[in-house]
This record gives sequence, C-alpha cells and structure tokens, in this order.
Amino acid sequence: MGRDVLHMAATGSGALIKLINNFVCGVQAASFGEALALIEHSGLNREQALQVLNDGAPGSPLVKIMSQRMTSRNYDDVNFALQLMLKDLNYANKEAGAPGVRLNTGLAAAEVFDRARERGWGKKDFSSVVEGLR
Repeated sequence: MGRDVLHMAATGSGALIKLINNFVCGVQAASFGEALALIEHSGLNREQALQVLNDGAPGSPLVKIMSQRMTSRNYDDVNFALQLMLKDLNYANKEAGAPGVRLNTGLAAAEVFDRARERGWGKKDFSSVVEGLR
C-alpha cells in the first residue's frame, strides 16, 4: 500500500492510522464533490475552475484524481468502493467518540456519502460521491 514501513506504537495502531487516513480521504472527496457541484451549478467555466483547484493549494494527488474521475463520470474502475469509504467514515466517527473527539467534518462527509449510496452508487468508486450532489 505504501513505500515505507512504519512501525506504529501499540498493537492496533496501524489499523487506527489506516482508518484516520481513510477519514481524511473521505472528507476531502466529499468536499471536492461539493465544490464541483457548486462549480457546475454556478455558471463558472468548469475547466478553468478545476485548473485553479488542481494547480492551487487544494491540488493534492487525491483532488487531482477526483477531478478527473468526477468530470469523466467514470466510476466503474473501482479503486475504493463508495460503500467501503462510508463504512470507514462511520468507524472513524465512532472511534473518535471513545476519547471524546468529535469529527464534525467526518459526520458531514458520512452524510454526503450516504446520500450517494442511497442513490445507488455504493459499489462504484468513491469518487461517485459527487453524484449524490448533482
């Protein structure tokens, strides 16, 4: 999955950091989906707006991949299923509650993912989260 092997602290720490990684990816995908829906409904030139986002501060590798997949609407090449990302967001939200942390963005992202799942996108790539917003 990665280039480096990092030995985390206690047993289970690796699973927790994987969950946190997926939480960050899920939140980023949900927020980018909302941004794309706003771009498409606002009258902005989509290609120019995406160039600003992809080349600017938000332009992480994940945002660039989401940009390509969401604009092409090609969700059949599943890198990570939407329903699995929703599961991990829900697990992260639950796990955070144990030490008394509230993942507000995680809760909001789970709602966005759940909307897309309810519309039939659960088995497609998680970039299809935008389809619940279009």
